[in-house]
Amino acid sequence: MLSNYSQTTREPLSASPGISTAPRDIVNSEVSDQFLVSHAERSYYEDLLKAGVKIYRYNAPILLHSKHISIDDDIAVIGSSNLDIRSFQLNLEVTLICYAPSVVADLRQIEARNLSRSKPVSLDEWESRSAREKLFENISRLTAALQ
Repeated sequence: MLSNYSQTTREPLSASPGISTAPRDIVNSEVSDQFLVSHAERSYYEDLLKAGVKIYRYNAPILLHSKHISIDDDIAVIGSSNLDIRSFQLNLEVTLICYAPSVVADLRQIEARNLSRSKPVSLDEWESRSAREKLFENISRLTAALQ
């Protein structure tokens, strides 16, 4: 699961070398406190949806700021790092990688609760968003490296 403030790569995660399957779910907030960041992030939704990734938007007015990933039943990654170069190179961030099935099980319960409070985003719905939203997303994507 990924949440707001993640900057996805230019290609869907499923196209990344060494990754054989796409992430099952990505959960982001419906609301954001960072206009450009959230629009840059959302500019990747169409590619991700077409690659088979399921995207959910956590119900407003809650800003979901968690950053965690569970991998299979073996690995939990929890931290403060945003998934962008700026966070990795400039910011002081902490990430815990835990190889404990019990921690993964606890994290999966949190993920399930987040999913139950979220709405799925369909490709049809996403493709029908307004031209104004698409413009904001495209401009924000162009400036993502500066954000």
